[in-house]
Amino acid sequence: MRFFDPDLFWTFSARQYALEGVKGCCLALQNDHGVDVNLLLLCHWLDSQELVIASETMNGLITLSDNWQAKHLAPQRAKRAALEKGSRAYQTALVGELATEKREQRAFITFLNKPDTLEAGQLFSDRRNIVSYGAMRPFPFADFVALTDRQL
Repeated sequence: MRFFDPDLFWTFSARQYALEGVKGCCLALQNDHGVDVNLLLLCHWLDSQELVIASETMNGLITLSDNWQAKHLAPQRAKRAALEKGSRAYQTALVGELATEKREQRAFITFLNKPDTLEAGQLFSDRRNIVSYGAMRPFPFADFVALTDRQL
């Protein structure tokens, strides 16, 4: 069993999100297709390490994501969206939302740090985890892959 460090995942995510065009692409996928950006980045992080999420694990991660989004992030986003951009209240809400995003990532890593969450003995194929997520929750991921591939 492999142990994943949530701080390494957070650092990877921040670095990827800062790449030119990635933030806009991620927000479009989130707003237009209901993609959980943290789960997308987790898939990308594991793809970059050539590690494959087991099917049952992906199902569990999607369930965890759905719950986290509904209970925590969607309400925070709605509250922030109602505030005046650039205001102190907006900035405070944004900081709180970012902290919640980080807690969701930690929840994903905790879930992943259980036995048998990865496929053993599977040949890795390019973007396998992103493709798996896209198959379970259809969304156009080609732009995201193209943007992030430039930097790996």
